[in-house]
Amino acid sequence: VVVATEISPQPFVPLPHARVGGIAGLLHILADVGGQIDLHELAHRLHLSIDDLLPIVEAARLLGFMEVKEGDLILTEKGIDWLKADILKRKEIFRDLVIQIPLIARIVSALRSTRNKTLPMDFFLDLLDEHFGEDEARRQLQTAIDWGRYAELFTYDATTDMLRAEE
Repeated sequence: VVVATEISPQPFVPLPHARVGGIAGLLHILADVGGQIDLHELAHRLHLSIDDLLPIVEAARLLGFMEVKEGDLILTEKGIDWLKADILKRKEIFRDLVIQIPLIARIVSALRSTRNKTLPMDFFLDLLDEHFGEDEARRQLQTAIDWGRYAELFTYDATTDMLRAEE
């Protein structure tokens, strides 16, 4: 007797709410101060609260562009390589990293599974609503769209609220 087993998908891990430009800005600042700075010192220099910086810090850490050790933000080799790259290489590096994030991988997979590589944004919002509240689901999807568009994994048409996989 053969019993089919179901492979459970990875859980939706919340994305830190940070735009690609915010991540790039943080990495530039880190590079300008020698690749390492205390988080509290950085917040003080920028006249921001630590809470304001944490989503950007977490996003840069999640992508492997920096590490956090004992309160210090430390630029990694991957972060340095990304900063030194031209825009096309940056997008390629970013694409290779974000496609490993479960939410973005699921969006790309779902889009590629359709004949026209297109799905409405509401499809993804409905899926995320099961794991997050409505407002957080919207924020998660907005972050995923920002990252996915930068990586040229998919496009988003705001007039039709449709996502389309890039070729």
